[in-house]
Amino acid sequence: MLLPAVVAATIFVIISAIHFYWAFGGRWGIGKVVPVNTAGEPMLNPGAVGTFIVALGLLFFALVLTANTGVFGQLVSRTVVIWATRGIAAIFALRAIGDFKYVGLFRKVKTTPFARKDTLLFTPLCIVLCVLCLLATRP
Repeated sequence: MLLPAVVAATIFVIISAIHFYWAFGGRWGIGKVVPVNTAGEPMLNPGAVGTFIVALGLLFFALVLTANTGVFGQLVSRTVVIWATRGIAAIFALRAIGDFKYVGLFRKVKTTPFARKDTLLFTPLCIVLCVLCLLATRP
């Protein structure tokens, strides 16, 4: 299905661009995108290199979703594209489920700025991306 693949690829490019912005020193939105514990301390500190790697990974996801449109049909088999896309769907399904404490649908910490953003934006976006990826693999 063409539309889910294009929509998901577009979302991945946008999210990748935001990560590149952060990797190169941008500060907009940075305060609410890293999970924090109940004391307000960040649960991780990816730094510029880690953020750059995430940005590249998201760009790769966009490329895989684009491959679902058939544009790379001569370069890579449809079976590889389908399984790669299902793997991406699984990643986002797991992210949506979360760690049962700070991230995802079943998190226990719900009052931090990140937790509120996670409820309103991040987890629903992960669910949408998972569904779009699964739809993109349909014939």
